[in-house]
Amino acid sequence: MNTDGSYSNNVDNSLEDISLSVFSENHSHLGEDTRETEFSLDTRQEVVVTAPKRDESRRETAIRRPIPISIIERDEFGHTFIDPIHGLDFMRNADQFIIQQNYDLADLITNTENRYTVKISKRENSEAIYYATESSKSCHRTWFGSGRAFNMRLYDRSDQEAMMFKRRLGCGYCTFCCRLQRLEIWIPPGELVGIVAQRWKPLKTCFDIRNRHEQTLYIIEGPNSFGCFHKGDLFQIYTSDGSTQIGTIVHQWDPVSTMYQLLLQMPSSITDNRHKALLLGSAFLLEYMFFENAQKRLNITCMC
Repeated sequence: MNTDGSYSNNVDNSLEDISLSVFSENHSHLGEDTRETEFSLDTRQEVVVTAPKRDESRRETAIRRPIPISIIERDEFGHTFIDPIHGLDFMRNADQFIIQQNYDLADLITNTENRYTVKISKRENSEAIYYATESSKSCHRTWFGSGRAFNMRLYDRSDQEAMMFKRRLGCGYCTFCCRLQRLEIWIPPGELVGIVAQRWKPLKTCFDIRNRHEQTLYIIEGPNSFGCFHKGDLFQIYTSDGSTQIGTIVHQWDPVSTMYQLLLQMPSSITDNRHKALLLGSAFLLEYMFFENAQKRLNITCMC
């Protein structure tokens, strides 16, 4: 260092030789690192501390999808039923059922499988509890007509299968008395409830309603008939010994829907839904034997 200040001049010259970019680049990198650290800290702090807010406007306008099962009021099925029901439970506290066949233009032109609706007449607007669809072979429908074999599946209002009717190919009671009508009633998952079996009588239509143990529960008798020709709209339901009438199955005209329907009436003392399913199956069998397509023809049937 010179006494006259020459040393300071050298230092100033050396500093001038260093480019400013060195300082500026280092400072910029340091600033970026500092900003990234602050951003990450701010982000973590926002995630941990700040709670997500709900969109109140969207919540008010959103519509909740309905539950895919039927919800009913407690007053309709008693105080014990507060949960959604399905299957045979829809028949609880019901003693009158209406069976109506559904028609469309294709049914009038071609020989299609039948479809039905089961309603409860005493409830508001005859509430529909089941809809039934037939499954049968086209050749059976063509050659055997109302005596054909089929599987009839009944679905409840939650689109679940409630029961199924299986009918074998029958020839009636006039010519082949050894091959009488027979219909089986099944419920999921493959449980046999009982059968409806025709009993041979020369001048009367008669059916036995039995449980899965082949025990007779009810007897159904129709009007007197001559040979294989049947004309009548009323069938009576009796107890197992045939001494007491407890219900009826009537084929009648409904002026409201302008079509024929089958009315099943039973006493309120029958509380077992399985017994109601057996009586409902017997009504379907009578519908096919004597009343199918009644709007297109006279009520005179030959079951040969």
